[in-house]
Amino acid sequence: MAERPKRPKMVFRKFLEENKGSLEEFGNRKGEKYTREPWMLNANPAAEWTMEIEVEDDQSGN
Repeated sequence: MAERPKRPKMVFRKFLEENKGSLEEFGNRKGEKYTREPWMLNANPAAEWTMEIEVEDDQSGN
């Protein structure tokens, strides 16, 4: 793997100082928390056959 050039700490500090307001705004935002649906928590959601899938399957004639 090729070595990447190291940046001096001053470059990183400058970036943080220039973007301090944006970073604070991003960290302090209060929005709706993301919650997962129950079907997302299964190991393989694509393999699960729910009632909705069965109804669609029956309506399509499969």
